[in-house]
Amino acid sequence: MKATIADIIRKNGRFEIITHAWPDADAIGSAYALYMALHVMNKEVRFICPTPIPEHLLLTPAPEENLFSAPEISLLVDVSDMGMIGDIRPEGMVVVIDHHKTNQGFGFVSWVCPNKSSASEMVYELLIELDIEITSPIATNIYMGIFGDTGGFVHTNTTARVFEIANRLTLKGADPSHVANQLRKNKSTTYYKILCLAMERIRICDSICASYITLDDLDKLRAGPNDASGIIEDLSSLAGVELSIFLRDVNTHQVHCSIRSRDGISARLTAQAFGGGGHDRAAGFTLEGRAEGLVGDVIKEGLKWVRMG
Repeated sequence: MKATIADIIRKNGRFEIITHAWPDADAIGSAYALYMALHVMNKEVRFICPTPIPEHLLLTPAPEENLFSAPEISLLVDVSDMGMIGDIRPEGMVVVIDHHKTNQGFGFVSWVCPNKSSASEMVYELLIELDIEITSPIATNIYMGIFGDTGGFVHTNTTARVFEIANRLTLKGADPSHVANQLRKNKSTTYYKILCLAMERIRICDSICASYITLDDLDKLRAGPNDASGIIEDLSSLAGVELSIFLRDVNTHQVHCSIRSRDGISARLTAQAFGGGGHDRAAGFTLEGRAEGLVGDVIKEGLKWVRMG
């Protein structure tokens, strides 16, 4: 399938690259790297993200959009289902590059590899297939995506191949220290105020911890949804916790939930129960409702899968 997508890219001239709402390091890293590569190939291309990109993920300037007419191909990167792109409607033939286990294979062409660490690892392999020069900005974005989805090379998806690719990317200009500082040591005071609120109302039930942030909380702190990015990782570091749950209001009628499990598949199964998906140990969902009212239901569902494990 990788070769098929490479052939599609070679034979077409106009593209849009779309990644998921509330993007993480892998979403931006993989999509930006592919965006830059298509510029290198002198393709017309535009980049679309349904929600604002957190500033700490903008490690390199993005090329300016140069798509002058409707795209022939819509490349959906790190997207497991159409719900992840919200109200965005792809205008070209849909081609999917993704590594989520819950991806059922949608689109005209779908390359799904759950055994890969990240969509960024897949984009790296695609660029090698295309024989594209990996510039320093491309290397930086791919490295960022891999670093993000492996938790800084500590999750079980950190393979020998991942280290090999990371080494090659550093030789191409990626700066490991800079990436680590941007992703791990770049939190605002607002972030820690949100974390304090989340910890004050944390609920512990067996080996599950859960918390939430409301729209009123964000308004009082003059914070945006992206200011809560990463809270789930802090919750999941608590000793003795198997499943961590964090909900936050997106707006007055919608809530987003991030879920992490230490072992097993309880995060994915819990998310799927609410129409979401992701990986065995990192998953999530977005649906109608409010965080405070939904947290108990998510805990109840999570308990089923933790106890079964």
